[in-house]
Amino acid sequence: MSWKLEDIKSLNDKTIIVTGGSSGLGFEAVKMFVSKDATVIMATRSQERALEAISRIKADYPNAQLEFIELNLGSKASIKNFADTYNSKYDKIDILLNNAGVMTTPYLFTEDGLELQQGINHFGHFYLTALLFKTIKNTTNSRVVNTSSIAHRFARMKFDNLLFEKPKSYNKTQSYSRSKMENLLFTYELDRLVKEKQLDVKVLVAHPGIAKTNLGRHIKSQKAFTSAINVFQKMFSHTAEQGALSLVRACLDETANGGDFYGPEHLGGSKGNPHLAKSNRKSHDKTLQKQLWDYSEKVMNIDFIV
Repeated sequence: MSWKLEDIKSLNDKTIIVTGGSSGLGFEAVKMFVSKDATVIMATRSQERALEAISRIKADYPNAQLEFIELNLGSKASIKNFADTYNSKYDKIDILLNNAGVMTTPYLFTEDGLELQQGINHFGHFYLTALLFKTIKNTTNSRVVNTSSIAHRFARMKFDNLLFEKPKSYNKTQSYSRSKMENLLFTYELDRLVKEKQLDVKVLVAHPGIAKTNLGRHIKSQKAFTSAINVFQKMFSHTAEQGALSLVRACLDETANGGDFYGPEHLGGSKGNPHLAKSNRKSHDKTLQKQLWDYSEKVMNIDFIV
């Protein structure tokens, strides 16, 4: 079905959390939400960048209801502090958009010692969602939307070395692909549990295609390939605003169902308007979904109570 942001009614009764909302896809999603009068909490690490982003948004939407609450997804302490702070101020979460992420970084670690890409892209969001889930499930018609990528197609799940505990085995592109597969496995397992308990919550996932953001800043290219890269981007990518539409559709489309996966419609999911997409067969492996859930609970030392 076709979908347009222009057709969305006022969101003045909705409270939305967007992780990584100060730049890239998150920033564009925040703008779309406030354009429809939603109250948006920008959950990001840098207060300076968040306040700058809020100022830019309010230049276009002076009455925007925006608040920054610090969140470092690479720190369990920060995630816990965010959840405590949020729950002390608000009593509902209509939409949690787990958007923040890093891509193809060097072999680095979170504050808690997890490989950085998976630690932020999946495990940090898993922990955050677990801490907020009581509020989410007590909110009528709420949603959790995770952000994956077409890169999930290249992931290899190896639980005996999932977080690249063996340093020489680290591959930054494989780590990123693995984290994006984890976003899907997490979504589908949480969706299954929510449906099993007949909760009034929809759990969905989306990907932006190949969007022009600063996410790929760690990718190094030689000057000889610059022109080829530019041609590739022109042919197969679209803007951050266009990429964010798939995430926003997953958050707002009234016809969406739990477990749906949205992404751009053209060139293998690279660009275009958002539509129902398909993730690969491995992402639907129920054994993998349950294995990752149990592994995530163990690593983050939390019982995710649905």
